Amino acid sequence: KLIERNSTIPTNKSKDFTTAEDYQDYVDIQVYEGERGMVKDNNYLGKFTMGNIPKTLRGVPKIKVTFNIDSNGILEVTAEDMKSHQKSNIQITNEKGRLTQSQIEAMLADAEKYKDEDELARGELIAKEALKAYMTRTIRAMEDIDESKIMKRDRERLEGKLQEVQEWLDKGSAKAGKEDFEAKQKELESAMNAIMLRINRAHTDFWEQQVTLAEGQQTIENGGFFLESGLDIRELIEDPD
Repeated sequence: KLIERNSTIPTNKSKDFTTAEDYQDYVDIQVYEGERGMVKDNNYLGKFTMGNIPKTLRGVPKIKVTFNIDSNGILEVTAEDMKSHQKSNIQITNEKGRLTQSQIEAMLADAEKYKDEDELARGELIAKEALKAYMTRTIRAMEDIDESKIMKRDRERLEGKLQEVQEWLDKGSAKAGKEDFEAKQKELESAMNAIMLRINRAHTDFWEQQVTLAEGQQTIENGGFFLESGLDIRELIEDPD
């Protein structure tokens, strides 16, 4: 919700949004009025599309949506991509699909009647979107990890878990509640945390090995004769004499 009920007009409110899919080059902006917690239960006013968004990963584009109501009650909604400065907008007058006073009163009554139900549904939607966003971040993180730093078995297990959760989202989550989405995210977090712990432990072990070298001893990389474990390579070379 951008503009609260009974706001003084003229008024102007803005909010930043982004894309939902990788390489998405357009967004549909749908405009509603009402007090219900879920979009589908409010009054639809109109829709417009903003295209030519530079293609990139989901969540990267910054799209500013501005709602402006003038002194005559005319609503203008503008969307702007903050990188390309591409703009698109829609104008909605009082005669174009707006609620009458009696309809507003009925909607307010419904908002109070279904308040708890709406909050529950909204909580489920937020948890579902949080799970999907975490999956995206996990996939990107895995892509950024050097192949040499992660065990093949760990990568395969995490990829399998991601696929399992995606299939559940596609086919088995229709009746899922907030706790179900949160539980799935915790499963993924546990798997990812275990992998990162092993990677970080290996990194820590490396530096612990470095400090075991006696003063004055240098690793091969630094022009000396010692491996990171402290082994002198000269002991591995047969002395021809």
